[in-house]
Parts: sequence; C-alpha cells; structure tokens
Amino acid sequence: MRPLMFRARSLSFATAVVIAAGGVVAGEARAADERAIVLNFTPTERAQIAIWIESADGTFLSTLGLTQAVSVRGIGNRPGAAQMNSGYHWPYGRREGVLPVWAQRRATAPGAAKFPRIIFQRRPEGYASRTCEDSTRDSYFCLSFTAESTRREGLDAVTCASVFNSDKGRIMTAADAAAGYSEPAAAGAPSAWQQIDRVLDMTSLYPPRRDFVSCADPTTVNVCMNGSSSCQDHPDSALFANVARQVMPDIDAVTMATPPADVEQMVMFSVPSAWPDGEYIAYLEINTEGDYNASFNNSRYPTPMSSDWDSWAMSYGYPFRGQPSVVYSIPFTLGAAASYSTMTPIGFGSVDGTDAAPGALHMMDGTITDDPQGAPGSGADRLRMSATQTTRLELEVRPCLSSAPPEAPVDVAAEPVADPKHSHEWAHLSFVVPPDAAGRIPRYDFRVGTERDPILPGDAQSFIRGLPGQAASSKTEGLVVPVDKGPGETVEVDFGGLIPSTHYWVGIRAIDNCNRPGPHAVVELTTTRVNYTQLPPISLNPANPQCFIATAAWGSQLEPTVMAMRHARDRLLVDVPLFAVAADLYGRSGPAAASLLRRSDTARAVARELLGPLGTTAQAWDAKK
Repeated sequence: MRPLMFRARSLSFATAVVIAAGGVVAGEARAADERAIVLNFTPTERAQIAIWIESADGTFLSTLGLTQAVSVRGIGNRPGAAQMNSGYHWPYGRREGVLPVWAQRRATAPGAAKFPRIIFQRRPEGYASRTCEDSTRDSYFCLSFTAESTRREGLDAVTCASVFNSDKGRIMTAADAAAGYSEPAAAGAPSAWQQIDRVLDMTSLYPPRRDFVSCADPTTVNVCMNGSSSCQDHPDSALFANVARQVMPDIDAVTMATPPADVEQMVMFSVPSAWPDGEYIAYLEINTEGDYNASFNNSRYPTPMSSDWDSWAMSYGYPFRGQPSVVYSIPFTLGAAASYSTMTPIGFGSVDGTDAAPGALHMMDGTITDDPQGAPGSGADRLRMSATQTTRLELEVRPCLSSAPPEAPVDVAAEPVADPKHSHEWAHLSFVVPPDAAGRIPRYDFRVGTERDPILPGDAQSFIRGLPGQAASSKTEGLVVPVDKGPGETVEVDFGGLIPSTHYWVGIRAIDNCNRPGPHAVVELTTTRVNYTQLPPISLNPANPQCFIATAAWGSQLEPTVMAMRHARDRLLVDVPLFAVAADLYGRSGPAAASLLRRSDTARAVARELLGPLGTTAQAWDAKK
C-alpha cells in the first residue's frame, strides 16, 4: 500500500451521480500503481478525521487517513478518566468518543488487534494533579494556570508559554485488571446523575501517544513505582511508539496533520494490486470537541463533581462532550474511471465511545445539527458544503497512465525564521521545483523528523516516520506547500510545530497526480532558544519593586500568572506592613536572581515549578477581587 498524501487545493465538486467510462469486469485484479482513489472535502476547524475503505460485505480493508491528534498525540488512549474536562492542548483524559466508528471497525478487521490501554502511573484516573513525582517535560500538551484561559471560548487563543510536565503513563497490566482497575464516571439522566466506578479492561481501540522521547530505559523502574531511577517516565513509555506500529503497521503512512479550517483537501490512495474490480464503500468520520447543540451540550453532559475528581479536573477546562462524530459514506465501483459524491452523513458515533456493538453507528435522527447558515461548521457541517451547495464529499476512481514518478526537489534549504519572536518554533523552507514527466507537480509531501526518528537520504521508511509538516501558526494545523511554481522555480514557505533548541531533519518529495512519489530530499536544522522579550515595568507605583524573578521565569510581565502575582503584591504592600519590609529585601536581591534565571532554560523551568502554587493562589485571589 502506498502512503497517504494530502494537501489543500481548489476543486469544484460534481453532482451526486456516477460518471463512468467503459465496463467493469468483476473480480479482475490489476497491476500495482494502475489505479488511485481520490477524495476531496472541506473540513471545519480543529477537525479530527478518519478515512477508510470497506468491501461491499462490510469487511474493513484499509485506513486511508488519520489525523495526528489521534495517530500521534494519542488523545484516544492516554491517562485520565474519559469524562475529564478538555481544553487547549489538554494533557489528560481518554477521548474514546473522538472517532469511535473507525476505531471499532478497524479493530474487527481480519488479523487486527487492539492497543494496550494507557493509565496513570500511580495517581487516580480522575486526577489531573499528581500525587507523587511522576512527570517529565512535555513539548506539546500543557495546562494553563489560568482557569479562564482553558475555557471552550479560548481554545484558539491560548498558547503553551509555560513549561508543562506531564505523566506519560504506563501500560495497564493483568494485575490491574484482576484488581478491578476503574475510573470515576457519571451516569444516568442529566437530572439525576450518579457517580459510578467504570471498570476498565486492558485494551484500547486507539493508539497511545508516540510524540515524545522517553527518558526511561525499559530495564529501569520509575521512582513513583518504588524504584531507584531518577527518571520520572515509566519504562513502558519507551515502548509506546513500537507498540503502536506493531498493532497498526501502516500508522505512519496514514498519519496526516489536522487540516486547516475551510480549505479544500485532497486525499489520494494507491489501490493495492490484490484488490479486484468490484464494489466498495469509502467512509469519512469527522469530529470536533465541544460542538454543542440542544441535544449534546454541557448541561446534558456536564463536568462530573465528586471527591473522585481533583480541583484541576473539575475547575479547569470545559465539558467536551458535545455532538458526537458524524460519518459520511460513498459506495463506489473500482474499475473504470468514475466520480461519486454525497451530501448527507449516514449516521453518527457514540458521544463517549462506550457503545458495545463493534462499529456501532447511530442513524441520523434529528439530534445532529445540519444548518450551514445558522450553525456553520457544526454537526453535519463539519464537512462544509461545496460552492454549489450540492455536495460535501467527493470520490474519484482514477486509472493511472504509465509514467515515471517526479524527481527529487533540489536546492532544499531550511533554517529558523529571522523573526526572533518565533525562531524557536518556526522555520523557513525553500526548494527548487524538479521536472515531472507527467506535467506540473500537483502536490508535495513534507515531513519533519527528530533525533529519535531522523529522516535519512534514500530511506523511504525513515521519511514516512516523520511527522507531516505544520503551518507556522499558533494553531495546530497542517502546512500547505504552494504548487503554483513550475520546474526550475523556487518555492518558499514557513512551517511550525517545532520546539526550542532542538535538532530536526526535514524532508520533502514531489507527488504526481496518481499518488506516485518521487525520491525525497532532506536537510537539517536546529531551532534557537526562546528569545525572551524584556518589557518595561507596568506597575502604577514606580516605587514598588517589580516581580523580577517571576518575570524572568515566565518570560513576560504580561503573562497572566505574573500579572496576578504583581496585583497580589501591590495589595499586600498596602495592607501588611511586614510585607513591605520583605518586598524591600526582594527589590534589592531580585534583579541579580532574575539575571541568573535568564541564562538557563532549566533554571526558569524549576522557578516556574516552585512558583506555580503561589501563582495559582494569586490568580484565584485576583479573580475574586
């Protein structure tokens, strides 16, 4: 199977009819690379998507695409209770309702297996705050110290400026299962919810996260588990990536970035030579968290409240269980060239992924919103309507002409962007378009490798293991590489999703219009350290000492935690005489301590860890004033 490729492009959608050319001989196998399947759609923002194909009798055949929040970040299988609140880059809570129809049907495919379940190392499943030292630095997930910034309305406005340490978890064992390992949950009618313990089994329908490098060696034991290692990652965490690939060997090939909102997408799939001509069905499942309507909202599925949940799980984030995933399908005939399209979803998934029947699909019953004008991007409109308002998903069966694949891009260069505010997280890519025997190159596949999985010249497998490129944006969305240049012209684009002071391998290859990739070119780059901006004092009283250490720790006097600490300080200066004496001593020593902090990322991280509880208290006090 060829790897999935995808990129944004403009395309007019056809009507809901089949346009065929020539006859089809049922059961006739074809040579490899002779046929491609092309799907086109326009998603809403923050959409999680799974695309797959089944035979006419319902046998699951192949996943074509899976967005990386599920495939790489592991949001469906991570520590924390399934009903735990959500938020921007939220670190905990299993989102088993994210793509349940795909997940259940993949697990029932011939020869398929489930993934091992990931649980907290030692803390209760309803807790977001740790009960022992079980966490290491997290380069993606975070948890804001400001409760308001984790609300549903702030999803696209919050950044992970502060270093966050997360528990990567461990694999659930037979001993856990025998002991009745469970998570807290709320059940029953909205007016009479009851707290229950939901017993968990050892397997999950979703892959674990594989976007971090564990500090643990499988031969060591975590200190949280009464061992002697200084590493807080459990040894299991070093196995997550390999486990995911063993259970789902094509997981790297089908991984795609979260598509940009309201930009038309194209997904191509090279049909395996073993697939005979005949009848098939393509499916696309799409979901977004917090997509409320009258039937699915935070009143019907509120944040559970009990002693089984800690304050972080109950007070931060928001109830994410809005409308469940919706599923579109297109029956098609594999054979001669043909085009198909559909307008209406065939059903929806489980709101929390707990349906018992494999592949359970609820028929459309009026509880899912379908109002492109009144509620754009919600419910069925997560796949946006075409310009003609006649289709939402199109499929093309494309016979392939014999031709050589494109050549590798040349003069490829990548370096951190010149802007010091973003040189730690964004980079600039340039390359010269190669010739293509089949005409203008319609798209590129761009991937980023890390120290754990570097992209090597001439090694296609290492290229596929790289993560799809992300846009240079505060949002997590896929990179769109321009295709408006011809052979010999230079393409330039910024990309993001990087972390400070880190070495990367970036690879790019050209793809022809029948999904045949050329060889990839690869270069290396290293991001800069964070360039902290020095801001002038903002206190209204120039005689008051500034929050030197907190500002150095968080990098900005405008960071909400620093501002709350400053407000608390100003009030205490007026109300508590002894505090004024302490503040005077701090004013003399603070600048020197802050100067030392600015020289070390590690020292700043330690300072944030130590000051975190004080900052949380200050913010809570600030909110009451």
